[in-house]
Amino acid sequence: MKNEKEISIDQFTEAEKELVAAKVKQLTLKLAHLASKKEEKEILKEAKRLVMKDRVVKESTKALIAKKPRKPAAAKESEVKAFNWAASLRKNPRALKEK
Repeated sequence: MKNEKEISIDQFTEAEKELVAAKVKQLTLKLAHLASKKEEKEILKEAKRLVMKDRVVKESTKALIAKKPRKPAAAKESEVKAFNWAASLRKNPRALKEK
């Protein structure tokens, strides 16, 4: 038997709590018989897990969308609007040395 921590209902928003209730109802209908107390606990646990999984997926996609802007040095050639030679030479003093 797996030793998993149960997700607390306090971690969910009101909308997510309603989703958990809907998932519980959906899963009990799939049983096709009256669920025992043990089965009800397992159904509730599964419903919480499914809703939390959806939440994590949404949050991870938001993190991917809000990524950091690129540094000017890492910009692609097509993204460069103005180039300052003086600033470039200050950044790389070896470019001033003659061979």
